[in-house]
Amino acid sequence: MTDVATATITSDLDRAKADLAALGYCLLEGVMKADRAAAVRTRIADLAEAEIAAGTDYVYENGANQRVWTLLNKGDEFADIALDPTVTDLMSQLLGYGFLLSNIDANIAGPGGKPMFLHADQSFAPPPWPPWPLVANAMWMLDDFTAENGATRVVPGSHLKGEGPVPTLEDKITTPVTGPAGTVMVFDGRLWHQTGANVTEGQRRHGILAYYCRPFVRTQENWFLSIDPDVLERRPELRALLGYELYLSLGMVDGMPRQGPRF
Repeated sequence: MTDVATATITSDLDRAKADLAALGYCLLEGVMKADRAAAVRTRIADLAEAEIAAGTDYVYENGANQRVWTLLNKGDEFADIALDPTVTDLMSQLLGYGFLLSNIDANIAGPGGKPMFLHADQSFAPPPWPPWPLVANAMWMLDDFTAENGATRVVPGSHLKGEGPVPTLEDKITTPVTGPAGTVMVFDGRLWHQTGANVTEGQRRHGILAYYCRPFVRTQENWFLSIDPDVLERRPELRALLGYELYLSLGMVDGMPRQGPRF
């Protein structure tokens, strides 16, 4: 593709917000320092290996790609990522007051994996979509993301089309989103995107997806069943983000706007 506008890696929030509005995604540098990104990457790699050994893994693409789910139960570092103030500031712009964490998981793209199908994260909603997103995502790059190792690929500006892509579209219309480890890509839930193919000989590309939604949208992960009670006890600041607190007239207890028992 030629003459395609792409986001600029920046530390300027105003520039990031402008890219979000125009292109459907932005890239923020240095939000996660290199040593922290390396430590989180090691933790994800260890979890992935342990889940394969235990037979509880989610491996697909003939073993090339792997997801590690429900990260809030697997380390406080993941709660810190979900609550990151820079990202949540952008989520407030995209999703308004009281947004929720829909899910947080790791996405590992290994050699030999094919591109994921082109999609938008709010494809559960029938078109025409409203002129604002129902959901939004933050991809934390734990490795350098390159066109060769499976970087996320996007169709810049597609968040303004008002609907998702048709299944027959090919990845040739997409652009790879590249950046050094520690970069975070925040993107509108209407943006057409996919995991890219990893065509390297032996690199595994690690990233964390923190997925958020408006407070009236059902979360992808059912936190009321899946969250470890010890996590909420230790990190009570997660309660509002996971939907345990009242949002206007939603989330009432016994028909009243009061706080329920802390499980």
